[in-house]
Amino acid sequence: MYDNERCLIFDESGNLGVLGRYFVISCIDTMNAKSLHNIMKRKLKQAGDKFPELKSLHAHEIKAKDAYPGVKYHILESIISKDVTISYIIIDLYHIEERLLRDKNILYNFASKILISKLITKADEGKTVNILFDNKTTKIASKNSLREYIIAHIVYEEGLDVNINFEYKDSDAGDAFIIQAADYVANALYAKYEYGNGIYEKLIRKKVNIVQHFPYKNFGK
Repeated sequence: MYDNERCLIFDESGNLGVLGRYFVISCIDTMNAKSLHNIMKRKLKQAGDKFPELKSLHAHEIKAKDAYPGVKYHILESIISKDVTISYIIIDLYHIEERLLRDKNILYNFASKILISKLITKADEGKTVNILFDNKTTKIASKNSLREYIIAHIVYEEGLDVNINFEYKDSDAGDAFIIQAADYVANALYAKYEYGNGIYEKLIRKKVNIVQHFPYKNFGK
């Protein structure tokens, strides 16, 4: 599974322009997706065995929003025990222009580009970078438009010689436990900004690499 290749695993939490103030796009950055996959598979099975009512909701998935606080905390502990870093962009929807809120596809693509452009650099030239998104992202961003937008920016605008492998995975599939890890991270970050519940964000803070507020000047005001 992506042996010795960098994986940028994305998920989001919040609602673009419908409910709430904040929207977060988070990324788990790792060179060892297999190790992350294995621990998530094991921990989610343990949680499902202990709490069958959670296991019954999906085939292979226990979503962070459904997990009990103790389960969520333990899974986040397991994620940060691995060789990962976490980066994210948090959007303050109160300061986004109305026309961008109407076109969620453009807003999502633009915010993703801001974050990915900070993650992929000249150090990645000559290498493969795997960019993974949850299939549910297609509800707010077109698969093709996001892929083409990101590749055009990295390869043509930034001029980087990077082989980008862009994938969408069903988070409820048996091979998508790394996507579920990103779900737990996004949920932890959203809880801090939207509800002021920082217990989960504090836990993962030591693994945070890049934090981007958008729009920068008015964020949180």
